[in-house]
Amino acid sequence: MKVFYITGNAGTGKSTVVEKLAEKSVFPIDADSVKGLTHWIDKETKEVVEWHPGMTKDWYWKHQYVCDKEKLTNLIKNSPKDIVAVAGLFNNRSELRGLFDKVFLLKCKEETFMKRIIDRESHDFGKHPLDQENILSWYKNFEKEVLEEGAIPINADRPLMEVIDEIYKYIKV
Repeated sequence: MKVFYITGNAGTGKSTVVEKLAEKSVFPIDADSVKGLTHWIDKETKEVVEWHPGMTKDWYWKHQYVCDKEKLTNLIKNSPKDIVAVAGLFNNRSELRGLFDKVFLLKCKEETFMKRIIDRESHDFGKHPLDQENILSWYKNFEKEVLEEGAIPINADRPLMEVIDEIYKYIKV
């Protein structure tokens, strides 16, 4: 079994990419869509906390968005397919790194991901001006860190099928 992690800033197309990869016999796990797989926690107490649009920079500084490793591992193990693609953006990605054969970083211009965030209807993350300010303040550092960790950069400013085809070439190797 091969397992891939597709990450990127909010609005880069992670959910859409794994949805389309499913058409190519890849088992998709969109972490934000699986109940109980991801949650916000207090960095100090590790208690699960509720998020809502409009959180301040101070709130984001004190909390992190994490993926439950045990639940993710079970989802992967129970995959009906030999190739699994996990989409998400987790603060605990270093804890999860060993689960993945390759990591892909979707990248696009600020104006592209901001428009996608504003236009999307799947959820509210990033729609509030304070959330947008937060996203713009950290995404460059996040991308730099993920690339330094060995992620494969994927230009997500292109048409969706070009992005899918590029990722699929790496997956089939």
